[in-house]
Amino acid sequence: MFFDYSIVKNYPANMSSLRNAVKRITHKERSQPRNRQHLGILEKKKDYKKRAEDYHRKEDRIKAMQERASMRNPDEFYFGMNTSKVKDGQHKSLTAEEARKLPPEMIQLMKDQDLSYVRMQKQKDMKRAERLQASLHLMDSGKDEQRGSKKRKHTVFVEDQDAVRKFNVAEHFDTLPSLAGRTFNRLRTDDIEKLAKAKQTYVDEYGDEYQPTAEELARDVKIQQRVAKTIAKARSSAYGELEARWDRADKMQKVENHLVTEKLVAGKGRRRKIRAAENGQPAQYKWRRVRKS
Repeated sequence: MFFDYSIVKNYPANMSSLRNAVKRITHKERSQPRNRQHLGILEKKKDYKKRAEDYHRKEDRIKAMQERASMRNPDEFYFGMNTSKVKDGQHKSLTAEEARKLPPEMIQLMKDQDLSYVRMQKQKDMKRAERLQASLHLMDSGKDEQRGSKKRKHTVFVEDQDAVRKFNVAEHFDTLPSLAGRTFNRLRTDDIEKLAKAKQTYVDEYGDEYQPTAEELARDVKIQQRVAKTIAKARSSAYGELEARWDRADKMQKVENHLVTEKLVAGKGRRRKIRAAENGQPAQYKWRRVRKS
């Protein structure tokens, strides 16, 4: 009789494969009983673990805070004390209005400091604007009349009437004929030659470089346009700064007027309002006359 030992040898492997092939019962989590469904979802182990971890985390935090409070220095100070307080056993932060409540003396001191700072800034802007206005010629811009400045004139004295008829503005001011009629930034011929040499190279008909004369520069339209563009850009920047300085000085003046009015109103004496605030200016008051003994 012949017996096949390979069947016995492979028996466990064959049984394991057969066990995986057979459909088994699916184990489901227990649901909440019907008579307890009003209590919500039945808590599982994973839900309990999250709840327990959260509970112990809070417990450790409270324990650390209690330990820190027991070791606190009673003389310790931090700036948060100014905007917080304990009310009815609870620690609460003050609102912005409550935190801004200061003694009248401190408020008056702060307003005096603000008034001094505003006056200093106004004086700085006015001095700077006056220096700019002195260095600029505002003849053709129409801005000199706005600030009360008069148009400037340049008078040239000569010997007789014959010199008057032969008078040449370009030769007298040593500049180009195209710049002779200007009343601002009238560059001399030497300065224009230096500017032209730095910006452009001149070549003659034979291909050799040479230095142009003042007459050639006067006929060079490109140089005149470049010089005019540079001068116009500088003037525009200076005028912009001048107007910004005057506007800032005007705003500082309005702020100063408001601070002075508030300071006077906070003082003693009976008063009545004679004009309301308008156009950025503060209201006007009239104080009752008091006889000084």
